[in-house]
Amino acid sequence: MSVPAGYVPYGGNSPFVRHAAQFHRREADGRRWVGCRIGVEQANSEGYAHGGFLAAFADFALADTVMGITLSLTIDYIRPARLGDWIEAEIIERKRSASLVFADAMVCSGRCDLVRISGVFRPFVKRGPA
Repeated sequence: MSVPAGYVPYGGNSPFVRHAAQFHRREADGRRWVGCRIGVEQANSEGYAHGGFLAAFADFALADTVMGITLSLTIDYIRPARLGDWIEAEIIERKRSASLVFADAMVCSGRCDLVRISGVFRPFVKRGPA
């Protein structure tokens, strides 16, 4: 299935993320998005994106973009994503300190809002040579 222009595949090194779906990312003008296509592997028996998958997508999108470990994640489901839908989230970092990052996004498909997500993260600590 097609991927919208500007998105590049996310390779990543997490076996879970590689197994969950083929995630893509896009950056333009200081804005950041994460997206993926809902396939049968992400759908429930009714042909809608599984809520657990949408939660994993939300966690990945926020945590990877702000480069942090999830401390808190809030998810509000608004309407379902359907099999074949391209979903995307524009990640907005609201505040960053030395110990916490606050970020949120709206997961959309076309012009429809699907899921509202927000989270609190602990920034990754850069480690020097051992």
